[in-house]
Amino acid sequence: MLNAVGIAFLIVIFVNFFLETMLSVLNLRYLKQNAGHLPSVLRDQIDLDTYNKSVRYNHDSGKFGMLETAVSLLLIIYFVYWGGFARIDALARTIDPGGYYLPALIFGVSIFLIKLIIDVPFNIYNTFVIENRYGFNKTTPKVYVADFFKSLIVSAFIGIPLYLGVLWFMAKAGDYWWLWCWCFIETLQALLLIIFPVWIAPLFNKFTPIAEGELKEKILSLSKKAGFPSQGIFIMDGSKRSKHSNAYFTGLGKKKRIVLFDTLVEQMRLPQILAVLAHEFGHFRLHHIKKIFVINSIVFLAGLYVLSHLFRLEIFYHGFGFSHPSNYAALIILGLSASSLSFLVTPIFSMISRRFEYQADEFAIKNLEEPQAMPEVIAVLTKENLINVNPHPWYSFFHYSHPSPVERINALKRRLKS
Repeated sequence: MLNAVGIAFLIVIFVNFFLETMLSVLNLRYLKQNAGHLPSVLRDQIDLDTYNKSVRYNHDSGKFGMLETAVSLLLIIYFVYWGGFARIDALARTIDPGGYYLPALIFGVSIFLIKLIIDVPFNIYNTFVIENRYGFNKTTPKVYVADFFKSLIVSAFIGIPLYLGVLWFMAKAGDYWWLWCWCFIETLQALLLIIFPVWIAPLFNKFTPIAEGELKEKILSLSKKAGFPSQGIFIMDGSKRSKHSNAYFTGLGKKKRIVLFDTLVEQMRLPQILAVLAHEFGHFRLHHIKKIFVINSIVFLAGLYVLSHLFRLEIFYHGFGFSHPSNYAALIILGLSASSLSFLVTPIFSMISRRFEYQADEFAIKNLEEPQAMPEVIAVLTKENLINVNPHPWYSFFHYSHPSPVERINALKRRLKS
């Protein structure tokens, strides 16, 4: 029978579902209303056929996302309110009566595998139907299967020690387990930033040091001017899986690597590639990565502190269908429901991220020999990736970590004129 905790949890996830659905419907209708009406700021760079193709792509992706959200909601409701979690927990405890870590591991792995089984068909459809329909997918079934098992192994090597480590602190660290867990997880995140580019990323992609020539010389010159410490510049074979393009830097301290997708190098002229990198260097020099890390860390610490109090209450476990306290089960449930429970702070994080994007654009303009390449970059990325050029304002407010292409190009042009 539902208690106050169970009812409150149910209300929160339904409010989140209603809000997400409403925003998605608004955005899909806005897409259809604007079909055939390409914003004037992009008419020199994008033809009407490509624009209408982007409308269809975003419409199909949006409808598919709504279906996936609905299935996730039904999954949570079934497992929480029809005893699914409690049954798996009871089974795990019969294998090791009186145990803690083995039942916790069995429970956690079981829920992970169930979620995986549900997610895989969605991922396959998105990759081989939607992405393929619009010319993005380059993944073969062989590559997809190899990626699947590699991801499974990496998830096990990282996820299981992390999960059991958190449970150990919960069992052994007393009333301040939440603080020790926070330190443990933050340390592990920092370690992953170091090992990811060297050990994990090469499992999935080939990273080739950039060849000697004008592109390398210009990038090195720009990184020196922008004060960006780099250990190397690499081209990643992103075209092995998709035609989508990107660039990023990874690593800590002076161990940073600049990574360019091969698709981005093919799609852009040299000044445009430099504009992409100048923008990324701006995030570094303006300390955006550190600021986001600190904000996330504080929010995460606050969340663990709240959980430490909730986990002391028997009514909390009863609200999720358990007849006895089960810290690991509650931890898994809340992890699965994290997006639903954090919907009120999502627009705040999106707003902060958009502000950082504007600031990084301004940094790029100040450090480029050809600053007019920056608005060109937004147009190229929009065209090549079929980005929604003008999303519904409310949808953008809640979910867009970057300003929409129209907003961003207008801001850049104002900045170039000033």
